[in-house]
Amino acid sequence: MNAKRILLLGATVLAMSCASSAAMAAGTVSISFFGLCDGMDILVNKTTQTALETGNGCDLGANFGAGTIGKIKARGKTITFAVNLSAKGGSAYQYVYVIDYPLVTGGRWTNFYTMDGKTVGKGGGGTYNVGGDPHRNANGLRSSTDLH
Repeated sequence: MNAKRILLLGATVLAMSCASSAAMAAGTVSISFFGLCDGMDILVNKTTQTALETGNGCDLGANFGAGTIGKIKARGKTITFAVNLSAKGGSAYQYVYVIDYPLVTGGRWTNFYTMDGKTVGKGGGGTYNVGGDPHRNANGLRSSTDLH
C-alpha cells in the first residue's frame, strides 16, 4: 500500500510540475533588439510586478536576469533587469537593462553597465520587436552587450 501511495504522489508531483512549466512557457514573450543579433525571452508576473529573462538569438544561454516593473520619470513604465553575463564570459561586467513595458513592437530598450559598482556607463539602446526570431548573428550583427 505504501508503494502505491508513493507512486501516486510522485505521479501527481510530476504532473503538477509539467503543468507549471507549460503555464510559464505560455506567458513568455520574446523580444529582439532591432539591428542586433540578440534579445530576451521575458516572463512577466503581473501579481508581483516582477519579471525574469533569458537571452535569445546570439546570446541564447549566455545570460539571465530578474527585474521589477515600475515607472521612471520622463520615460514611463518599464521593466528594469539586473542581468548576469557570467555564462558569456562577461563576469567583469554587471548589466542593467531598461525595457519599455508593456512589451510592444517599437518599444525602447537601454542598457547600462558597471565594472566596479561605483561608476556606470551607458552601453547602448534602441527599439525592440515582439515575437519573431532574433538573427542569431547570421549577418555579422553584434550583441547588445558589445555596444560599449
